[in-house]
Amino acid sequence: MGVLSAQLLQPVDVVVDSREASSVQDIVEQLRAKGLRVAVAKLGAGDYYLLSAGEKPPVLVERKTVYDFANSIKDGRLWDQAKRLAQAAREDGARPVIVLEGWLGRLERTGWSMAAILRAIDELALEIGIPVVPSPDRYATAAWLAAKAKALGETEKKRVVRLRVDKKPLTLMERILYVAEGVVGPKLAARLLEHFGTLKAIANASVMELMRVEGIGEKRAREIYAIFNTKWRPPNSLQEEKSKSKK
Repeated sequence: MGVLSAQLLQPVDVVVDSREASSVQDIVEQLRAKGLRVAVAKLGAGDYYLLSAGEKPPVLVERKTVYDFANSIKDGRLWDQAKRLAQAAREDGARPVIVLEGWLGRLERTGWSMAAILRAIDELALEIGIPVVPSPDRYATAAWLAAKAKALGETEKKRVVRLRVDKKPLTLMERILYVAEGVVGPKLAARLLEHFGTLKAIANASVMELMRVEGIGEKRAREIYAIFNTKWRPPNSLQEEKSKSKK
């Protein structure tokens, strides 16, 4: 079974995993703004698949924030993900890469040993054969992805391929992080979970309690509070109310 759930109908520069695209839409938009042809589809390994025109091998990219990287070391996910990434890339003749997003120094504030983090990066590069590319933020990640994709040749000459490794279902911890990322994005999701412990605790937190988390000011705290405390209504009903108010 291939990584792509459906055959692409035309050559593209980048295939973005559907779950990745839903959590970082800004990266997808930046790639398109830079003139790249982007497709969103379910990938069986990695988050971004940069296709090649043939002169160079394609590139399979896994994007990780520094917090996700640390958490994946702690629960052992990193090594399973890395091996599947390397296997998928090897079977399709691609090069695997991990983009590590954010400042590693932040991890020391949460009790992590920098030596342990660097040892993990060392093992990825030297033992598993996956280089790790540092990126300060998502904007830099998008810029690197765009530059790399353009270096792989003209769009119309790029091959449409299927990788041959299936992505395993998300673990419970990954699903919890995925839900949190959908609310606040990947940068703040891990911080909120580390501070409150559960999604329920985040949902029950007051604005003042949310503001105690690093990186969350009053405006963002009120947005998060509103998400969990505003009664949901179908989009159609909101449109109808707007129409009535105009009459």
